[in-house]
Amino acid sequence: MEIEIEIEKEKQENKTEIKKLFDQAEEEIDNNAIGLYQKIIQTKSSDSNENKIKEESIYLLSALYVKLKQADKIQDLLGSLHPFFSEIPKARTAKVVRKLIDAIREVPNTVELQIEESQKWIKWSTKEKRSFLRQRLQLRLSGLFLEHHDYQSALKTIKALVIEVKKNDDKLQLVETHLLESQIHHKLKNVPKAKGSLTGARTSANSVYCEPSLQAELDMMGGILHTEEKDYKTAFSYFFEAFEGYVSIANDLMGKKRLEKRKRKSAKEYDQKASLTLKYMLMSKIMMGHPEDIQSIINSKAGTRYLTREVEAMKSIAETYSKRSLIEFNQVIEEYDQELKQDPIVARHMNDLYDLMFEQNLIRLIEPFSRVEISHIAKLIGLPLKNVESKLSQMILDHKFHGILDQGNGCLIVFDGYEEGELYNNSLKVINNMSSVLESLYEKSRSLN
Repeated sequence: MEIEIEIEKEKQENKTEIKKLFDQAEEEIDNNAIGLYQKIIQTKSSDSNENKIKEESIYLLSALYVKLKQADKIQDLLGSLHPFFSEIPKARTAKVVRKLIDAIREVPNTVELQIEESQKWIKWSTKEKRSFLRQRLQLRLSGLFLEHHDYQSALKTIKALVIEVKKNDDKLQLVETHLLESQIHHKLKNVPKAKGSLTGARTSANSVYCEPSLQAELDMMGGILHTEEKDYKTAFSYFFEAFEGYVSIANDLMGKKRLEKRKRKSAKEYDQKASLTLKYMLMSKIMMGHPEDIQSIINSKAGTRYLTREVEAMKSIAETYSKRSLIEFNQVIEEYDQELKQDPIVARHMNDLYDLMFEQNLIRLIEPFSRVEISHIAKLIGLPLKNVESKLSQMILDHKFHGILDQGNGCLIVFDGYEEGELYNNSLKVINNMSSVLESLYEKSRSLN
């Protein structure tokens, strides 16, 4: 009996010591707090309440390492937690591992380190037969490969995971897995497969509750894929749904009375996603040929909140498109290089828009002429002669107008189009039939010889 009392007394003293250290750490500045949190984590304990304090200390210590940009320290911390993992439930172990890898992610330029840690803990979870943790880490690893532009490794990882998750019939995880698979196929420029994966994600999403953030990601991907097919009207609808979703999430997070620093950061991230989605909405309107709608969208209640450089870039593009000014268009592209040229989704469509404006300007300029010097057109449009000549040649081949290039004299000769009448079509049929008859006669003569 006395021994049991002594053990209980020792546990109580230990518990008091951990709590004291935790309270003290919260009052200390960074470097002193780090030492106290490390001491708490290293203290042996099997009490559930004490383990909760240790778990919270792990998160707070990792946050300090993030602040100091010491990703290697987070890696060391994660590697030292094996004894602690044997004292807590598997679900909490999975939570700690994922949160610490998330913490490494917050330190800039650590993608390779995240890949290394994810692979290491996938091996550990496979050995320990912790399937849930392994699957979540494999999903994360595939996303990291995607971020690192290693698309084949990303696809290989996600394909194996899709097969396994389908067998488990985990609908929610299947939504996330198919969504990432769609994003990978899109990066590989395989739009049909990207659409197929997104359809799979939406099918699974219909039979399970999805978080608003996940639903917004699905809508965002839907919009991106529809822009690839130049269905800008449908794309705009999807982007609008995604935009409303991101704005709502950001508002909910900012509406909390006591907003933690982590949640404040999360709200900022959703605001950034909303701003990006608004940019794609405006791009869709421009590509639909409705640049006049841009101002009303920006002036809306939600739009005024996101007057970022990305939105300003699309507004400037809309203005140059309305003016049909290629010179101003190129100036805007150069001014907003990061927002337009460095965004692969926007850059692709800006190239299409440039070509469209180029062609429209050329057709407008050559319309009054039957014969005109190419150098004169280049001067009027304000672009190099070589570019104009190449574009005119392409437009003639694409039957955008009827004409020929007299390169010897440096002239464009334009003539009226002609309609293919019934006589022309009948003549072609007669010639084709005569060709068939002659070929058959030739074959017969060869067989006779």
